[in-house]
Amino acid sequence: MEVLINGYPFRIEFVDGDIEKMNPDKDHYNLGLTEYREGIISIRKGLNRSTTRSTVIHELVHTFIFAFGYTVECEEAMCDFFGAQADEILRLTNQIMGKGD
Repeated sequence: MEVLINGYPFRIEFVDGDIEKMNPDKDHYNLGLTEYREGIISIRKGLNRSTTRSTVIHELVHTFIFAFGYTVECEEAMCDFFGAQADEILRLTNQIMGKGD
């Protein structure tokens, strides 16, 4: 699948977790990875639905920051937070705006 974010095309790929870019070294692994120059967002296959969703949101936040030219201190922590909390933030927003539960 391909998405367009502020004019930048990004291809979303669900990839095997055994490939090198998802395991950069013996002490680290990636659930997701955004490659800006290549225009690819890779998401590790085999995660449960909730973790996959949080990972997709996390990587999209990285992509939006890049595509709109922002610089964010502690970007990784912000992406982690939003990846974990976005559904509840949006649910409450919809509720407040009269469009949800």
